[in-house]
Amino acid sequence: MDHSNKRDIVSTGILRIIKVEPDEARKTSTSSCFGAPRKRFVHCDSHDTVDSTGSGGGDDGDMEAAGVDKCWIVAVLAFVMTTMESASSRCSGFFYVGIMEQMGVDRGLASWPVNLIGSVNDFGGLVSGPLSEHFTTVPVLAVGAVLASAGVIASSFSPDITWLSMTLGVIHGFGLGIVVTMLQVIISMYFYRYRGTANGIMFAGSTISAFFYPHLLLFFRNTYGFRNSLLLFGAILLNMFAISLAFREPPWVRSEKNKKKHSVETRRPSLFTIEIEPHKKPKISTSQTVLRNIRGVVKCAMFYVLMATWLVLSYVLDIFFATVVDLALDKNVPLPDAVSLIPYFSVADLVGRVFLPLLADRKCLRRSTLMMLNYTFLGVSVLSLPFTSGFATLLCACLAVAMFMGCGMTMHSVLMADYLGLEQLAVGYSIMGAICGPLLLGKAPFTGERNSDYVYMCGEGDQ
Repeated sequence: MDHSNKRDIVSTGILRIIKVEPDEARKTSTSSCFGAPRKRFVHCDSHDTVDSTGSGGGDDGDMEAAGVDKCWIVAVLAFVMTTMESASSRCSGFFYVGIMEQMGVDRGLASWPVNLIGSVNDFGGLVSGPLSEHFTTVPVLAVGAVLASAGVIASSFSPDITWLSMTLGVIHGFGLGIVVTMLQVIISMYFYRYRGTANGIMFAGSTISAFFYPHLLLFFRNTYGFRNSLLLFGAILLNMFAISLAFREPPWVRSEKNKKKHSVETRRPSLFTIEIEPHKKPKISTSQTVLRNIRGVVKCAMFYVLMATWLVLSYVLDIFFATVVDLALDKNVPLPDAVSLIPYFSVADLVGRVFLPLLADRKCLRRSTLMMLNYTFLGVSVLSLPFTSGFATLLCACLAVAMFMGCGMTMHSVLMADYLGLEQLAVGYSIMGAICGPLLLGKAPFTGERNSDYVYMCGEGDQ
């Protein structure tokens, strides 16, 4: 129907009730190239998750027109930031030994700053969700990068172990939690079909970091001393702030957020709609948006499944790396061969993070099916460890465990985005951090004292 045939029934200067043809409304809603990415704001009340196997050909075309799955430079930048974000955990042995030598403390006190980095990491994600609702994702990412680097720089001036625990453990770990949470949200914004591959590329930075940063920090310590090595390491981490400024929220996400904040339209199947003039549109406050997203996350049953599996994966990861060398020694494997298991883990971990998610991205398997099979094989691999005999069989079992762990870390982020949707994703990570943070503090009784842990001394930490 032409605009001239529309009839104003009420005209008050604020509200207008106009007659609209349903066919015309449908044409208007599908004409925009930003219509398809609206699927990424999927809610959990749908019958199934948005999966890589369920998108039709027309949806894929609209997504490509909007720029989804095309911005691979975003994955590369996230990869570079992840190499720096995970450097602290990969260099935990360096910090552990350096703190004992510099501060003159025993092993128990020296472990506090290092352990706090991983424990406080989840609490960083607790605040990033609400903050990203008000300030958007990129500014929050930049603040997290500054906190992460500032904590390490301040540690170089620390007079005692208490100060070092606050700067290196709390401030640095808190900033890292914000960075890793916001990076996962940004990757999920830019990728849909290849979300698994993009997350794998990003998380591969953690594996590559293990090959580079321990040697670099060791060179800094031998050349400039432990305190100055912390100062230089903090300066390197400042590059995360520079890289974070290169990120932008994609236009289709900004458009969707603006529509949800400003929209008060009531659309019904009838022939009449109510519109409010643009200058009179009320805005939904940030607190209302956060509360609405919290309700959506809490009502999502799959969120609790993902949180439970993530807790189990975190415990298995820590217990595995803390005990595998001792297990090898118990099986009469020579100490040099037992310690040499660690570099092999990084290679298998990289395969699991990058290449296994391709099975879902190429539509060979559903993402949920891949995750189920991955956890099944992970459980079988872990159960096989006590039954291995000799270095060769132990190495095969350990490589399988590392590969399936890497795939689990990548696919967890993918399924979080699929089931919660981008609108609720940041808040979902915040709720998960609030619940998992305290629960992950109980990992120590499962692994025992880490004072003589070869893995700890060789630079392997959490993730």
